[in-house]
Amino acid sequence: MVFCLFLFGSNVFAMTSTNFSIQWDDINQGGLDVGTSTNYSVRDTIGGVSVGTSTSNGYQMFAGYRAPEASYLLSYIVRTGTVVSTAYSGFVDGVGGTVAVTSAAGFAVGDLIAVVENTGFSELAVVAKITDISGLTITVDRFEGDGGAMNPSPVGGNDFVYLLSANSFSFGTVTVGSENTAVVGTSVQTNIPTGYSVYIQASQDLQNGSAVIMNSVSDGTVTAGSEEYGAEVTGSTAVNPGTDLGVTTTQRVIQSSGSGTGAITDKVAMIYKLAISGTTGAGTYSQSVYYALTANY
Repeated sequence: MVFCLFLFGSNVFAMTSTNFSIQWDDINQGGLDVGTSTNYSVRDTIGGVSVGTSTSNGYQMFAGYRAPEASYLLSYIVRTGTVVSTAYSGFVDGVGGTVAVTSAAGFAVGDLIAVVENTGFSELAVVAKITDISGLTITVDRFEGDGGAMNPSPVGGNDFVYLLSANSFSFGTVTVGSENTAVVGTSVQTNIPTGYSVYIQASQDLQNGSAVIMNSVSDGTVTAGSEEYGAEVTGSTAVNPGTDLGVTTTQRVIQSSGSGTGAITDKVAMIYKLAISGTTGAGTYSQSVYYALTANY
């Protein structure tokens, strides 16, 4: 059996319903949303009333159709591991943390990476952005995840550093009793004072071409030898960390903060986990998972 998952991301900074969203709304007359020529583009509005910034001791208001676009930043990255990976022998947690790798080939400053110790259902993981590479030492902005529990000198031969640059992953061929995992990292940046939330929602349950659905984890733990599928989120801004939860068509929040991110982006590691039993139906199972970022109102 082969299992594949595809990731999609979007920013939500708007009024929304099931089928529609209004990015910015204004009652007005005239103007174009975007006007362009060969060398220039302009976003214009005619007839705005009382536009500008107003403040008091406890509140701040940005009035006008375009005001929020210039005032607030809300962006993020969602990526999963690729074939670019390396074993590592040393790990130093925290802001400006480092990881000593056996090969730095394929990594570059600015890349998002995941460091995983003891690959499997009990693995520990952190996500960070590379700020420097000196020989075999990779320095990052800040590790986010299980760093405090990770061994500075890992042993066992199942400890890896992954480049997070792909939009999909495959568990490959899965067998009964095997522990199958994949890491997805998120990196959020915003100056919105009320913070943000990241949600996930699957397009369908994990299923094969005959619409046979993989059982979603229901007891908080994906167990080898049982048919179960779910994911764990870890990091200081993770929601329900340390618990394996279902990845289904029901929307749920995985990451949230009540304030802006500051100089260093907020990150979480999301560990997808899959196990099958002897009665699991054969086939190629697949699923698309949508990530959405929205400001807290």
